[in-house]
Amino acid sequence: MKKNNGVLNYLKEITIVVIGVLIAVFISNYKDGIDNEKYIEKTLLAIENDIKLSQSDLDTVYNRHLELFEILREKLEESEPLDPELTLVELISSSGGFQVTTSKNISLRFFINQKAELLEYDIISKLLDIETQSELLQLKTRRLTDFFYENIDEGGEEVFMKLAYYLSDILDSENTLLESYSEFLDKNQKKLEYEKE
Repeated sequence: MKKNNGVLNYLKEITIVVIGVLIAVFISNYKDGIDNEKYIEKTLLAIENDIKLSQSDLDTVYNRHLELFEILREKLEESEPLDPELTLVELISSSGGFQVTTSKNISLRFFINQKAELLEYDIISKLLDIETQSELLQLKTRRLTDFFYENIDEGGEEVFMKLAYYLSDILDSENTLLESYSEFLDKNQKKLEYEKE
């Protein structure tokens, strides 16, 4: 009888310990889940703020580049030939200059390095697409600035046509990036509203 009581007491103690461990694991998982949700929300808000700043900056630059492109197009389509004395630097200076945008992807890089597995695939995919488009825009901008500095004192129809081509290429990338920013912000806003409900 004493043997049965000893085994029974032993099983009771093991059961109590197992239940205690399971409760501790459940509480820990629950706390981790809440912490992860807070982390995702804060990170998405930080990324959203970065994107809003980048979008505002890019929108300003895009409009300036569009004006420059229109001026270039008008000069190239004029019935009379281009002034042979007009240089690239004079054209750019007289039209308000050329501006370069900077994209802010600090939050995205930090998040991907830390806890990317917490985000849904479509959000990560969109953010990586934005980063890729930003890098492509930077490459195109670098190509244009290289062309500009190589031909700073040059002029003529051929130089202005090349400038128009490079600028058109940049405008296309800027427009695509602006659309991607808007899509992400719309999706992120809907996601945050859904999670609050």
